[in-house]
Amino acid sequence: MLARQGHIDQALALLGPRTADSSLAEVLVELTAGHGRDDEIAALLPPVGVGATVPFEPWATDAWDTVPLHATLLERQGRVDEAAVLLRKYVNVDGMVFAGHAEQLAALLARHGREAELRACLTEDGAEYARTALARLLEERGRIEEVVALLRQYSRAGDPHAEFELAELLARHGRQDEAIEILGRAAETAGGDSDWIIDLLCRIFVEADRADEALAYLDDHFARHGGHPDEHACARAQVIRLCSPPETVDADQSPQTVPAKDRISFGTLGGVVAEAERLVHQGEPEKAIAHLRDRLDGTRRLRIEDL
Repeated sequence: MLARQGHIDQALALLGPRTADSSLAEVLVELTAGHGRDDEIAALLPPVGVGATVPFEPWATDAWDTVPLHATLLERQGRVDEAAVLLRKYVNVDGMVFAGHAEQLAALLARHGREAELRACLTEDGAEYARTALARLLEERGRIEEVVALLRQYSRAGDPHAEFELAELLARHGRQDEAIEILGRAAETAGGDSDWIIDLLCRIFVEADRADEALAYLDDHFARHGGHPDEHACARAQVIRLCSPPETVDADQSPQTVPAKDRISFGTLGGVVAEAERLVHQGEPEKAIAHLRDRLDGTRRLRIEDL
């Protein structure tokens, strides 16, 4: 409340003495963004520390991880090189990879257009985050075929996450047939739980106005792989929800019985956000806001129906 009213000094006086509490420290860093107090905030934070103070003892307490906050403050001050060095230093600590540090490093490099450094991270710990950030950076720059080539390197090696990202990318750019082919193969080779792949596959079918093919795929998949009948019914119901008004949830209903004007266009959340970011980078924030409102309102209605 104090920060919203512009009383940063009072907010700082309230939270500054309490930065030993990680949640309050995070709030302090967030609320003081853009107020030119970053040096002061950094001095109030506990020093960088990762890991337990007394490992393997029952009374041990974890020294909470301040690396992300210190890196955030450095970046806000324009000290991008120092922020990157700090995050890179703590990606791997005594053989333990800190995924959050790797992800923040990749996002930092992407925000500042450091393509060469991102590519270098592809051979280091946390490479999957560098790959995702690099793909997003290249897509924002309109270098779509380079993104496709990058992700295909990993998808050909059987990485289901890369196949998922590649399919999302292709679908965002109107190449649904290629996306469907990739996901159909991934669902067969991923092993274990492939529901997350099948979910995206069905969403792309629906967005391409091919919901009947989504239902046919589900019927074939469950016939070949087995599974509980309730899982099959729920998967069919989800397809119906994606292309129908919220009140239409009969798993046996054909999507074609629902008027096209009433169908909810439902992309993956990652795709929706990526498109909004692209519009912002093109200098069209109003279109980005309208895009998010249009797509996420539909998502919210569907999720409420799922409860």
